[in-house]
Amino acid sequence: MILAAFVLLITGLLVCTLGHKLFRVLLPLFGLVGGTTVGFVGFQAVFGTGTLSTTMAVFTAMIFGLVLALLSFLFFELALKIAIALLGASAFSYLGLALGVRENGFVLFLLSVSGFISGLAIAGSSTFSSSFVIAGTSFAGTALILASVFLIVGNVSLEQLNNEGVIRSVAKVVDQSFLWLFVWLASSLISIEAQKVLLAHEIIDNKYQFKV
Repeated sequence: MILAAFVLLITGLLVCTLGHKLFRVLLPLFGLVGGTTVGFVGFQAVFGTGTLSTTMAVFTAMIFGLVLALLSFLFFELALKIAIALLGASAFSYLGLALGVRENGFVLFLLSVSGFISGLAIAGSSTFSSSFVIAGTSFAGTALILASVFLIVGNVSLEQLNNEGVIRSVAKVVDQSFLWLFVWLASSLISIEAQKVLLAHEIIDNKYQFKV
């Protein structure tokens, strides 16, 4: 338990301070995994699951995954905007499911398209994408740190973290105490400012090196 709490603490500190950089590094990996999965499932859905189809599906999935990973690396801002748009599509789709339109596929499709367009419009701001990543990683990193504390004091268990996830487990504890909610929000705001300062220094250093 102590080891798990230590890992959560170190990971949380890294995500809180270097979240934007870590996301930039991991986004191509997400593109590789997501592209491979979509390519494999999509190819088999069209051409079936025979031996030849499976072989071709694996080949297609690898190519598709590598292309997405490369695009995510070369065009980070574009990939990030698409990721936010996909998040909007998922949110609108879940909203449709919550409203009881599960059996009406066309309505769900329209909601997903609307969510994608809305997410793309929101992400269109030149500064929103970076701010979104910084806020998200700060919030998640702080949750990891709180999870390590809660794990040590016994408010959560390893089984609960494994079954429900870190965010949900931490939220259940925080929901019972305004003090922990304040700590979560305040720590997230501090992390956001810290990441903004580090990002600003990185931009200034890059401009200086370019001029030299």
